[in-house]
Amino acid sequence: MLRRSLAPAFLLVLAATTVGAAHATRFKWPPWLSIESPVNPFDAATRDALFLVRAAVREGTTSVADLSGSAEGLVDGKRQSVALRFETTTRPDVYAVRRQWPASGTWVVRVTLLRTTTAIVTLDRSGAVAGVRVPTQMNSGMPLPRAVAAREIDSTLADAAARR
Repeated sequence: MLRRSLAPAFLLVLAATTVGAAHATRFKWPPWLSIESPVNPFDAATRDALFLVRAAVREGTTSVADLSGSAEGLVDGKRQSVALRFETTTRPDVYAVRRQWPASGTWVVRVTLLRTTTAIVTLDRSGAVAGVRVPTQMNSGMPLPRAVAAREIDSTLADAAARR
């Protein structure tokens, strides 16, 4: 008798837990980017890369086609923009970025995943990664990636140039 009386209560708790877990996984989080620097010099696939881009999506894996980006610079007082090429690595969702812009001048790199999430990478005088920022806005208490306007890239570049 005792077993029968506990069974419905146990099943109710189990059902509530399962429904709660299923509901929690339905939240669709946006694509996310992480920038890795310094790069492991012992990995032949990424050796000599300036930084790695780790792309995360809720379902599935990403491809090079999901990424876009540019290096935005000031060289001898003139604004320049260089489109980026991303290289696949031996790890899924991880891409290498090698220097594709001139060594002179001040540069900021913009990396965008699926047109919704952008990382702004600032570089120091030697061309190494000095900082990374993924601009977000609060939405229902969650920091969600937001669009990055050209003026934001321009102001980040101007700040980097002023520090030189």
